[in-house]
Amino acid sequence: MSTPNTPVPRQSDKPSHRTRLVLIALGIVLVALAVLGILQRVHARRELSEDTDRQAVPIVATLTPKAAPEDQSLTLPGTVNSWQDAQIYARTTGYVAKWYVDIGTRVKKDQRLADLDTPDVDNELLQGQAQMRTDEANEKLAKVTADRYEVLVKQGLVALQTGDQYVAQLNADIATVEADRANVAKLENMEQFKHILAPFDGVITQRNLDVGALVDAGSTGSNLFVIADTTRLRVFVDVPESYASSVRIGMPASVTLSSYGAKPFTGTVARTADALDPNTRTLRTEIDVDNASQALVPGVYANVKLALATATHNFIVPANTLLFRSEGLRIALVDAQQRVHLQPVTLGRDFGNTIEVTSGLDANARIILNPADSLYEGEQIRVAGNDR
Repeated sequence: MSTPNTPVPRQSDKPSHRTRLVLIALGIVLVALAVLGILQRVHARRELSEDTDRQAVPIVATLTPKAAPEDQSLTLPGTVNSWQDAQIYARTTGYVAKWYVDIGTRVKKDQRLADLDTPDVDNELLQGQAQMRTDEANEKLAKVTADRYEVLVKQGLVALQTGDQYVAQLNADIATVEADRANVAKLENMEQFKHILAPFDGVITQRNLDVGALVDAGSTGSNLFVIADTTRLRVFVDVPESYASSVRIGMPASVTLSSYGAKPFTGTVARTADALDPNTRTLRTEIDVDNASQALVPGVYANVKLALATATHNFIVPANTLLFRSEGLRIALVDAQQRVHLQPVTLGRDFGNTIEVTSGLDANARIILNPADSLYEGEQIRVAGNDR
């Protein structure tokens, strides 16, 4: 039992050893948490930076060019014409006496088409024949006279000058008779032209005369008939410049007429203009089609399919690989360092969704598909997946 004078012990103001350990541990934990937070933020920032850098490099899809086919069909619009046609005019002036054929009539060469009544030519022929008979009589008289004076000159009864005058008169009369014969022959030919004849086998496509109509000689007036030979047909097409070098004489062609169904007709390239039209830059090409059955008629439109062959080693690329720049046409390629190279190219045939490239590419080229307009030379890119 303590006495009142016994002193009471005081608690120390300093923390205990255990408390200090707890505080130190707590400080370490807080420092560790702070360091961990800083490291996480640095790592997140680094990942963000790397993602940003990765996103900044464009990702592209690539493909390799395909070899262009040596044979390529080309379909062009064409016009069907008859093998030959002619507008028939009157060679002499007269009135239509009778016509024998109408449109659609098939005629043979030299078949009579119409007759003309030519009273003026008939009268001129009669006049010319009468004049020729008169001049022939004068020639005979001049011949007799010249012979008589020749004898008298030899006998010395008349002057030589007089004999020469009668010989000259004879020669003049002979020349007059020759002129008369030529005039009569001309009028006889004009007389024959009163019969209008077909120049070749064909079909009458126009008739522009009626009985009693006055027709004038020459081509200044209206034609009397139009005749066409349709046993063979000429189909004309205009081949674009990029295909003109592939057109060859004798190559087959398929002609399709929409008005005659889907069955094509076989023809042959017979001739070309051998020069480009300076206005359209196209090559005029003629294709001959047999029409002995008369199944086709001229004047219709046709679709002509040509099987063009090329000897060059060109490539085919999609149309969406082309870049149109101010410096010219380009195709974006990927080099070994995964960088962009803008390659100038030359185009050939246009197949719609694909284009033929005639120069600027090789078989191992890696072409960027659907390139962005912002791509520039030397830009770093990444290729997605495998080449197509």
